[in-house]
Parts: sequence; structure tokens; C-alpha cells
Amino acid sequence: MHETLERVSETTGTRTAQVLEELPVLPNYGRTAEVVGPVINVNTEQMPHPKTIRGELGKAAFNWYRNTVSKDPLTRVTSSSHCADKRNYLTSVMGDSVKGKINERRVEVDDPAAMARHIKRVSKHLGSDLVGIARTHPSMLYASGARYQENEGGALETSTDQHLTLVDNSMGRDTRPDDIKQMTPEQVAKRFPFVIISTTAWDYRTLQAHRHILGDASYHTSGMRAALANKALEGYIRELGYTAIRGATVPQTVALASGIANLGRNGMLISDRYGARIHAPDTILTDLPLVADAPVDLGVEDFCKICRKCAVVCPTNSLSFEDKVVYNGVKKYKTNWMSCYKLRPFVHEFWTSCLSCIAICPFTKDDTWWRRTAGWALKTTPIAARPPLVRGLKWLDDQIWGTERKSRVRFMGYDSGIKPGDKACTIAGCTATHENNEPSQAADGKIGYYAPLKQNTERFVKRSNV
Repeated sequence: MHETLERVSETTGTRTAQVLEELPVLPNYGRTAEVVGPVINVNTEQMPHPKTIRGELGKAAFNWYRNTVSKDPLTRVTSSSHCADKRNYLTSVMGDSVKGKINERRVEVDDPAAMARHIKRVSKHLGSDLVGIARTHPSMLYASGARYQENEGGALETSTDQHLTLVDNSMGRDTRPDDIKQMTPEQVAKRFPFVIISTTAWDYRTLQAHRHILGDASYHTSGMRAALANKALEGYIRELGYTAIRGATVPQTVALASGIANLGRNGMLISDRYGARIHAPDTILTDLPLVADAPVDLGVEDFCKICRKCAVVCPTNSLSFEDKVVYNGVKKYKTNWMSCYKLRPFVHEFWTSCLSCIAICPFTKDDTWWRRTAGWALKTTPIAARPPLVRGLKWLDDQIWGTERKSRVRFMGYDSGIKPGDKACTIAGCTATHENNEPSQAADGKIGYYAPLKQNTERFVKRSNV
């Protein structure tokens, strides 16, 4: 059974038809996140940041998110929540810009497969590292129809829902978000049958300084790069004459369905080339005729069953040592985002994003020939024969890189061997406040300074509600 989606060409008046198979009952995300039942669309208002803004996660989290200005200038320019002025944060400036119109001179697409390859090349040219295309499924969409995006499309205090303007290509009229919200997820998925994820990888070297300002910079800077690349790709699709709706779907679902990554025990996307050091930025929903990719098996499913290194090093015990559970219709490893998130207000003097589970992941290695060889061996080994190989690869990882990552990283005047807060950086003209310039004991060695692991989780969870 097929459905035919027709689009009107504004330039020639002819009609182009694309035949798509009927939407499957359940989407296919591969082996690492198996959809086994109905999925309730995620309500963005129940996500950590909105709950924090409303004060529902306690005073400590509210004050940290709303009222904390970082002492470090690099953090201030790469993090919207901790800068002195959001106009100094590139992503805010881009989000505050007026969205462009769709070109009336539509480019006809005779070969969707060729267009899919072209879009991937364009995306990488614009700055992305990985690009995937998935067939839109209703369960991928956020419940509101458009994800809340801070500073998107209007004044700095507003959100996407108030200012985003979409264009109905077939009718040639503006369509406000309220109109889109009146559509069911099934109607949206049929009208915009493809979704693109275009993402960037964090810098490998600076990521090693997890739980440190340098790790934050690695994370946040690549996020800015991803936003810039996607803003440009969004504009490119509109210049082709097609609709581009950014931020309407859950990025992880698109990444899994498109085959650019698997889902790890740590709850992070794990890619073939970059491991867990990739962002999950807002995706682009479109009616541009394309061909969807398919999920892949990178061996993450078999590795995570045995490894558990991320759960061992998690300072808040937020990652499970147990088997997968079914949550919202999906069988996966469930992380405790609450305990992970609530740690941040009590460590903001030292770092913002923990990243320990990403740095320790055996898949997160520099893109070298030996890493690709290990990945190739894991992927090509029959599933039944993978457990012995996984144990061998994990043993090698433990011997070479250790069971904890405490590398000393020096970069651009920063030094992870110096305790954050004592001397966060040595850049000339730095405006950070450094009360004590004495280096830590680790400053003269190869091991960086890292706060002790396995903090008392209940201590900060209880304090955060005060």
C-alpha cells in the first residue's frame, strides 16, 4: 500500500509526485534501542532545562541556570546560560535572526538518491562531520510539534513557539506554529517525510580534560559549530525551494534511524568514527525528496553488555550496571538524568558538563588506523562470537588508557593539571578571578587534576531541593 505526496512547482506549474511506503507501526532504531511498544511523544516542557527555568528542580539548580555568570571568558562566550550578555554568544545571535523565505523557484528533483548524496556533501562543506537522513516517523516528533529553542527566531527572551514561521509550499502561504500544532504527528510525518541530522564531533584532545573548563570548551564549541552548520543547511534547503523545519524531532531517534550512530549504556550516541564525542543537535524536517538511510550495527550493543566502564566512573551513579529496561515503549539502558543534572550547581566553579562517561568510553578514541581496525573487527565478527572479542578489546583499553581518564591537557594557556578555581587559565588579559595561583600537586606530572569520583549522590540531591 502506498501514498502519493504531490507538490506544486512554483516555477513551472507542473506537479512532481513522490511515492512513499506507508508509515510503519514502529520505527527501526537498530539493536541498541529497540522500539517494542507505543511511544508517547516527548513533551519539551518536561525536559531538564525548562523544569530548571521554572524552579521545579530546586533553588540551587534554578540559581545556577538563571543567575550564574562563569568566571571564565571562554565559557561565557560558548554557553548561553552562563554568559554576561547573550549577544556575545554566537548561537543566540543566530537564533535571534529572522528566518529566510523559501525560494519560489523550486529546483526539481528527478533523482532523490542523488539529492540525498548532494545534501550530505553540502552539509559537510558547511561544517558538519556526520550527516544522516531518516524517514520521518510520528514517534520521532516532539509533542509540541516544534521543539523549544531558546532565542530562536525572535527577541532574546522568547522561544520558537512564538516566532517561528513555516511555509506551506503547496498553498503558497505562511503557516504559523499554531497551525502545525493542530496537525497530528502522523500528518506532520506524511507532509514532511524526511528528517536530516547534521552534527559535529568534539575535539578529541580537549575532551580528555573532562570535568574541567577545557572539557566544557570542547563540548560547547562543537555545539556552536553544529548550530552554524545546520543554520546554513537549513537556508540551503530553502534556497532549493523546499521547507526546512529545524528542531521538531528528537535528535537521538534520527541519529539511530539514519545509521550515523548507536546508543550506548551511557545514554550517548556512539558513532563509528568519533565514538561518543558527537553532538545531538536540532534536526531538519523537510519535504525535499530524498532517500532515507538505515540503522547500522557498530557492535555497541555487544560491547556495552560487557564493558560498563562508563557506569564505574560516573561520579553520581547515574548510569546503570543492570540490563536494559523498557521506557516509553523503547528497550534501552535508562540513565538517571536527575542525579546527573543536579550535580551541576555544586561544581560550576570547576566545570559545567561532566563528560566522564564519554571520555572513558572505549569507542571514544582519536580517529587512527588502529581504532578503525578495532571497529572493523567488531562490526564484521558474527554476533554470537563477539563476547570474547569484546573482553579482549576492553582488556587492551584498560591496560593502555586505564580504568579512569585523568590525562593532563595543556591547551591555549589552560592546564588541566592545575586545579580549576586556583588558576583556571594563564591567558594574558584573562578576566577570570583567580584567588590562589598555587598549582595543585598534579601540575608537575602527566596526570591532570580531577575531582574525586563517586560523590555522595544524596548529598547534593537533597541540597538541591533546599
